[in-house]
Amino acid sequence: MSQQDFFSWAQRREGEEITEEVEREPRQAPRGTGKGRLFLSELPPELGHCLKEVQELHGELQERLGSVDLVLTDNRRRMISAKRRRGGFRLRLHHMFIGCGEEILDAVALLARGGAGSEAARELLKAFIDAHREEISSEVDPQALTTQGEHHDLQALLDRWKDRLGPETLKEVKITWGRYGRGQRTIRFGSYEFGRRLIRIHPALDQEWVPEAFVEFIVYHELLHALFPPKKGSGRRIVHTREFRQMEEKFPGFEEVMAWEARNLYRFLER
Repeated sequence: MSQQDFFSWAQRREGEEITEEVEREPRQAPRGTGKGRLFLSELPPELGHCLKEVQELHGELQERLGSVDLVLTDNRRRMISAKRRRGGFRLRLHHMFIGCGEEILDAVALLARGGAGSEAARELLKAFIDAHREEISSEVDPQALTTQGEHHDLQALLDRWKDRLGPETLKEVKITWGRYGRGQRTIRFGSYEFGRRLIRIHPALDQEWVPEAFVEFIVYHELLHALFPPKKGSGRRIVHTREFRQMEEKFPGFEEVMAWEARNLYRFLER
């Protein structure tokens, strides 16, 4: 597939975390959804294509609370702010809440209203935030990143696919070798931290017998997460969306790479 084909496809497509105080008035002109207003100026660029999911979130909150002015943020300290206003509510939510389930939406609404049950809602939301902490932005120290392995150069592989895919939102994505975990029954070859825009690759892949094509595919897979963030579906978050899977299958030699993984997975688990 040509570089232009890949580019065209991609183009288509710690402090207190929960508080009842609102911080500042957004400067960007609002977009309307129902009775209240929706402010998007603080969303990170890579979430710019999630307008449909954002509007669904706004609508779900208004079904529970009536008129809601919703500000979606990329805040590092306050994940939720809620304040009553005349005729409704003003909420500031971190973008990790895009695509959250019904239970979390109910907890947000209960926290905003206050009264009986709000403390239980607060605890549920704290657990949700802890489970999605990787989406909270934090600075990456370039000096702490290790990209050159003994057998594979992660930076070269990442740069190759940044160039082929093209979108500006990928420029800030960084990569590093991760660490060995304690468990041996399963292995996670890679991960993507949305908040830090950081890909981690399991160091077990830096072995002579592991082909570069497989390492490259894992880098490519994780980079796709930056292009296709999770969406909401049937009350749950869909990490690997239909668009994600379609793009994944466009990797050159996809079937061969999948077959190699199936044949060799046991070798990683026997280490």
